[in-house]
Order: sequence, then structure tokens, then C-alpha cells
Amino acid sequence: MPKTARKSAKKKTVPTKSTGRSKKATASPAGHPPAPQPLVNQQPQSKQQAALAAGVFLQTTDAWSEAYWDPTDLHVLERELFG
Repeated sequence: MPKTARKSAKKKTVPTKSTGRSKKATASPAGHPPAPQPLVNQQPQSKQQAALAAGVFLQTTDAWSEAYWDPTDLHVLERELFG
């Protein structure tokens, strides 16, 4: 039987994409490096201001806890099992 020669498979290469733009650092007019941007524009002066800005509000009543004391609600069972 004749031996068959195996051909080696060529590796496929993916061409890199070129956008045509080069990233060059631009210096400020006076030759100074640009000032770094702050991570936060301004720190809130109080927690209430921060909550208002973020839209986070806590309930001011105890209405959320009433379900844990209502005997017809399953929250009572959770309270008794895990409490």
C-alpha cells in the first residue's frame, strides 16, 4: 500500500483593523499636562442631599413591618422560623 503524504494545515491569521486614526497625546498650550478629571463632580454636604440626588428614599413609617405581624400573611411564618 502506498503511503499518503499529509499536508500541513496553514494557520489562519486574522488581519487587524485599522481605523486610520492615530492616538496622539495633545499638550496644553502652555506645555503643562492636562489636569486630571475628578471622579465625582462634587461631594454632597449631607446624606439627605446625597439621597435626593440618587433618588434613594427610606420609608418614614412602619408600614413595611406590618406584614410580619399579620397572622394571615406568610411573613409571620418567616419571622417565627428565622427570627
